[in-house]
Amino acid sequence: MEKRGKTFKSETFIFIILIILLIIYRFWILINFGFKYTDSDQTIMWLATVDYYHKSFHEPCFYGQSYNTMLESFLAIPLYAVGCPLYIALPVVTSLLTLFPFIYISILTFIKRSKKTAILLLSLTFLLPIEYDLLTCLSRGFVTGIAIVSLSFHSLFRPFKRNSFFLFGLLSAIGFIVNSNSILLSMPCLLFLFLNNFKNKYFYIEIIMSLLCGFVLFYLMKSFYIYHPNYNLHKYDYKFSWSFFVNGFSSLDKLFNYITPIFWKQGFVVLFIPIIFTAYFFKRKMHIEALVSASLSVLILLSLFVSKVYNGTTSIFSPYARMYLAIPLVLVVLLSFIRTRNKYFTIIFVLISVFILSYKFIYTKKEIKECMNRSKSVIGVMNTKKLLSECEELSTISQKYNIDLMVISFHWNYDFYNYGCPACIEDFPKTLRPAYERRTWRLIEDENYVYENLMIIDLKRDLSNEFDFVSKIQEKSGFYLIKNNILPTKLLLDKLNITVRPY
Repeated sequence: MEKRGKTFKSETFIFIILIILLIIYRFWILINFGFKYTDSDQTIMWLATVDYYHKSFHEPCFYGQSYNTMLESFLAIPLYAVGCPLYIALPVVTSLLTLFPFIYISILTFIKRSKKTAILLLSLTFLLPIEYDLLTCLSRGFVTGIAIVSLSFHSLFRPFKRNSFFLFGLLSAIGFIVNSNSILLSMPCLLFLFLNNFKNKYFYIEIIMSLLCGFVLFYLMKSFYIYHPNYNLHKYDYKFSWSFFVNGFSSLDKLFNYITPIFWKQGFVVLFIPIIFTAYFFKRKMHIEALVSASLSVLILLSLFVSKVYNGTTSIFSPYARMYLAIPLVLVVLLSFIRTRNKYFTIIFVLISVFILSYKFIYTKKEIKECMNRSKSVIGVMNTKKLLSECEELSTISQKYNIDLMVISFHWNYDFYNYGCPACIEDFPKTLRPAYERRTWRLIEDENYVYENLMIIDLKRDLSNEFDFVSKIQEKSGFYLIKNNILPTKLLLDKLNITVRPY
């Protein structure tokens, strides 16, 4: 009895230490990456936090598109309200959403199944590539759907409880609505519940009811863009093709390198890990768990038929892997089914994991530098301090000339100026990017409004030579001033030959 008590205490101690190490490491990632760099999409998230804080809700999805959400912006409101800078608040929220599922299922496993297995689950998180750690602190909606589905993990530990069915179905539906990449997590979990309850009529009733509720939410969200089509600027249509599968199967590494444990440069291995689990479960006569693990391989193969998974680059800021971020968590779920009693295996696994974590601490900065030098992202990337400095400079110039509206016609940093600066600086003038403004309501409200003093930013044209009512702003190249304007914004932009997108 005394020996068992000592074992319990040592396992609890190791478990707590691993959680602390995981949190410290994620904070290390934030300090060296999450707080230091941002991208144009994240600055839109910044602005959404400010909008939500002021109770301005303009559309249900990410500004300018009918998919993905700005849940991180909403959750960052308390931090923003107490004075936390946006470039810190948003990555902190995203990192917490990333950590929550791993810690939650580890705690459930520790309490309800096996303490040694729970230790293995936490250790597995240390084996993931550094790129995974980097991209899961980007506030881009990559992890929100997965986090929502993970709230139903308790269902996996009491699969016969009727009151778990409805909640699981509803959370899975909401997770899919928030981000479709969560389906790789929800489907194996749903299969586990189905195989345990296929003779239970209440399972079907509860699941169907929950999915119907989810469909209503999905319809309400999509109907906004049906009735307001011009709010859907950044459209994307899912396509399915055999050619997608062939191309994807021949380039698995680029899809999976950033989410594959241990084999960081051999992403194709992720296809075989569920097969290893399947063989193990069949050998142990755990047939339900074996089918669940096999389903992950099937889902991965099916995903290769979908065009969306190829909409990315090798850049950490727009990675292919964002569609597969649920896979490490599914592997953790599969591992939670194992009830290991071999303390030596657990010790060896933990030691290997801690060794790899030490490697990460040593080489994280080098890896970040390499990631920043890799093939360019399809979105703008900027050092946060540099952005804040430029915003302060623009604010100073705007105050000097009493600017009411800043129009970004052409500039490499247009989205940073358009969304990031007004988010970070309270008295920053209104901004507009006419050619690709995601905030449709801004185009509508400015159409007939007359701004007296405007700043036009255009690096391609010399507006002061084209129009006698436009003068150069000497402080910065490509910046122009219009004073005492009497024209409504739309008419003025037309007169300046500045393209305005349909709205």
